[in-house]
Amino acid sequence: MTTIPTTTTALTNPAAAEVPGPMRRAVAEPNHGVRLETAPIPTPAPGQALVRSTLIGICGSDTHAIAGQHPFLTSRYLPGHEATGTVIALGDGVAELTVGQRVLLKPNVACGDCQNCGAGRSNACENLTWIGCDPSLGWAGAMADYFVAPERNLFPVPDGVDDPTAALVECLATPVHAVRIAGEIKGSRVVVLGAGTIGVLCVVAALHAGAASVVVTDLDPGKLERAKRAGAHGAVQAGDPDVNEQVLAELGGPADVVLDCVTNQRSLNQAVALLRRAGTLAVVGVPPRDATLPMPLIQDWEIRIQGCAAYTEADMQTALTIAADGGLPTDEIVSRTFGLDEVDEAFARAKADSSGKVLVTPAR
Repeated sequence: MTTIPTTTTALTNPAAAEVPGPMRRAVAEPNHGVRLETAPIPTPAPGQALVRSTLIGICGSDTHAIAGQHPFLTSRYLPGHEATGTVIALGDGVAELTVGQRVLLKPNVACGDCQNCGAGRSNACENLTWIGCDPSLGWAGAMADYFVAPERNLFPVPDGVDDPTAALVECLATPVHAVRIAGEIKGSRVVVLGAGTIGVLCVVAALHAGAASVVVTDLDPGKLERAKRAGAHGAVQAGDPDVNEQVLAELGGPADVVLDCVTNQRSLNQAVALLRRAGTLAVVGVPPRDATLPMPLIQDWEIRIQGCAAYTEADMQTALTIAADGGLPTDEIVSRTFGLDEVDEAFARAKADSSGKVLVTPAR
């Protein structure tokens, strides 16, 4: 694991964490919308830190949830799982963080005790909870003036990584994880279905892992051009009748791995059609509903179907290393930043235009 040096700027008055009065926070209600409410500023429990939010991303899962199209986010929740901020107070027992330190959030909170956690698969924790997408309301999200998180879920941000880039590290960690568990990527032919934010970052992650060629499909010509600027070797219009033939020609043969960031019936059928024997279909996007697969072909060709959910601590560290090395194309991805008081407009923009990442800042 690469160790990235960081520095800390101490606040002149650490007691300033005890800010009087309520704070603002976003509330997301599927099928209804998003709004602001006031709430008490949280106090960090032992092992936790209080963070003043700097930038928070709106994820595709958020826009799908608001539209009533997310399979798991079906009731009121407090959003904000892509975030960066500054530590302003520490709970008892916090040893590695300091007040004034810039941090980014790893929002999936693992128990550390179950079988999967013990095997290094904290993303598959049997007791997993989430900061920023938890309908049980056990954790409030970071789309607020302040949020709390366990120390182990806050990663120090290197000085060379600016705030917009830091806010994208969590997004990048999902493709990093998908690429890692998809098998041997070095020297492989990789197809990415869908060139939204996650699709473009799948290109970045696959290239970082040593893919020999990466070809992307999408319906939006602008997204395809952005994917090529991010390093894709080929980009094919997904609506073309001969899309599969074009992809195979650009790729130089059948795919070793298909990263499906769309995950609907059409894209799954396409993914299987593009794979070689013993290839891997990595399900990256959140499926809105059940789908069918050609099981006789999957059995006969030994095609592996690999679900990809979130990321581990190691994946976050890899994503942060890519960002620190200048490999995260922030300017290509961030499309607009709104104030927290404009959160409803920010969500509307994110839903209307999925070609870029919308960020929210609590700064007044």
